[in-house]
Order: sequence, then structure tokens, then C-alpha cells
Amino acid sequence: MEMRHPVPEDAALIFQSYSSLLEVTRFLGWPRHQSLADSNAFIRFSDTEWENNHLGPLLCFDRQSGELIGSAGLAMEDQRVASTGCVIAPGYWGQGFGTECLQSMKALANSMRLLGLLAFVHPENSASIRMIEKCGFKRDRSRAKEMVFPNLPGAPVVRADGYGWDSGQY
Repeated sequence: MEMRHPVPEDAALIFQSYSSLLEVTRFLGWPRHQSLADSNAFIRFSDTEWENNHLGPLLCFDRQSGELIGSAGLAMEDQRVASTGCVIAPGYWGQGFGTECLQSMKALANSMRLLGLLAFVHPENSASIRMIEKCGFKRDRSRAKEMVFPNLPGAPVVRADGYGWDSGQY
């Protein structure tokens, strides 16, 4: 898998591959893209994050086919801890790409000398819970937080489970 910053030419691919699909976005904390304008706004957001914080979203591509697999990224929670997550296009579910994305985020966190990573997951998102546990994240009830899930009916506020990973290096 190869990862890189999103560029404006990626907007249609992002929209078609995963960001407009309810089955992909239903348990995510960002709104499903309703139009190509939303995907373009995501790319502008990404540019701002990378410019201001030196981290942000990355697109994940299949090394052999060049097809877009999904997206992963980091967001700073405090000076030494970031949060992470990933989203995978349906054609790539169950093939280990989510695990590979999160392992890449752990490696990036290590290269940045971060103490650890957090992940916040809707308690009914069993596939994501299995994936992050497989990557060494441990459930931490003290990290749970109230989050809006805008793609579920009524956009409920749900207590998302908090998971943590400690780099163990610093």
C-alpha cells in the first residue's frame, strides 16, 4: 500500500470510492459527502491540516493496481498524543488494508516521537473494534467521549469507545 496527501485531482475518486457511501460512512464522525464539492472541501481541509499541524489525512492506494483503498490520518489531541482512524472502500473490506493503514499510522506516530495514539469508535462498529484491537490498541474507558455520528438516523450523540496505543519508546 502507498500513502500520500490528497490533491484536488483526487476529489472525484474520493467521492466515488467511499466518502459518498452510507454503508462506509455510517459509523464515522464526519458527514457523508453529498456532492463533489464536499470532497473538494475535504482536500482543502487536508491541505490546511498539513500546513498548520504537519499532519492530517492521507489517501491509501493499492501498490499494484493504483486504485484508491481509502484514507487514514492523524490529528493532534495534545502535544505528544494524536488520534487516528481510517476508512476503507467496500471493495477492500476484509483484506487487511485497514490493519495496514493503522499500522502505518503507528509508524508515523513513532517517527514523530509521539507517546501514543487514540482511536474513538462507535460501540456498534464491531469490524473497526476488531481491527484496532488487532493493531494493539487497548480499550480505555477513561478515554470514551460523547460524539455526534452525523450519518446515523437523527445524528445521535453516542458515547464512543476510546482505545489507546502507547508507543513504549519515550
